[in-house]
Amino acid sequence: MTLGADVYEYAPQTAHPPGETLKEALEERGITQVDLARRTGLSTKHINQIVQGSAALSPETALLLERVTGLPATVWNALEAAWRTQLAREEERERLKDQVDWLGNFPLAELVSRNVLPSTARTVDNLRHLLAFFGVASPQVAENLWGGYRAAFRRSTAAPPNEYATSTWLRLAVLEAREIDCRPYRRETLQDLLPALRALTTREPQAWIEELPGLCARAGVALVFSPALKNTRLSGATRWLTPDKAMVALTCRYKTDDQFWFTFFHELGHVLLHGKRLTFLDDDGSDSADTDPSEVEANAFAAATLIPAEHMPAYEALRRNPKPLTNIKRFAARAGIAPGIVVGRLQHENALLFREGNAMKRRFSLD
Repeated sequence: MTLGADVYEYAPQTAHPPGETLKEALEERGITQVDLARRTGLSTKHINQIVQGSAALSPETALLLERVTGLPATVWNALEAAWRTQLAREEERERLKDQVDWLGNFPLAELVSRNVLPSTARTVDNLRHLLAFFGVASPQVAENLWGGYRAAFRRSTAAPPNEYATSTWLRLAVLEAREIDCRPYRRETLQDLLPALRALTTREPQAWIEELPGLCARAGVALVFSPALKNTRLSGATRWLTPDKAMVALTCRYKTDDQFWFTFFHELGHVLLHGKRLTFLDDDGSDSADTDPSEVEANAFAAATLIPAEHMPAYEALRRNPKPLTNIKRFAARAGIAPGIVVGRLQHENALLFREGNAMKRRFSLD
């Protein structure tokens, strides 16, 4: 989905008070304000206030003007609405002038690169762009809204990084996920798809990127690949967009197949095991990932999906004696998964040094 800045372009002042049109209509028809007052039953003072723009033109008055001028009431109502909207927009502009510094909390250069903002300038127009992007009325509303959301986030990091960058990344992912056409979520369908999803680990990275979203959509999961913004340290996120549609967003920050697949199945674990009320923001490098019950469960789900119970006796034997490294390739072939995934797990469990076996990992990029 293209989040073009032109979607939120600020409209320059083009509306005019309906009184200007009324004055022109009266002059063209040779009708004075006094005569119009007699014909409509309104006071001359009220007619003059409408002409001067100091009084609003009501729908009832629009009907009266329709009868006298011949211009439809819908035209008068539209002129009034456009004018009042323009006034409200200008009043809002004055209020927002004192809040443009709020933009400084955000990674503006990255927002420009992702077509959210047209420039990095701290201007009212850019503030309006950003508020429209987030779908909020004001910076204060955004802060209050995010304050409530953050209380419901489950994040596996003890000290969350830049929350503004995090909120921006999550919004980008959500907007993209909303555009993905999915079947209604069915837990059984997603469970039945796990073997097919796991089998993709043996394919080339391009196959994952092309085929995974379509497979996930069958089960009601919108899969999004969205590179992380700076200072977020996120690897993935899970959020329910509707009761029938879940979003799984991956940053692919480590760019190796072992990390990619573990994170992917970790997020699916949140979808399958945990409720629909929480948003899970995951940084698998944090200590709390080993203590938060939901994170522990999602980790266990990912590990058991990648190396199922029937292959664990052979894996335990491999863990005790992983060398020569050709043993890893033989085990991976029998288990039907990529050898890089096995290397990553052995490294995590200290059965291999982190410099050993890395040649078996597939590297990839979303660029």
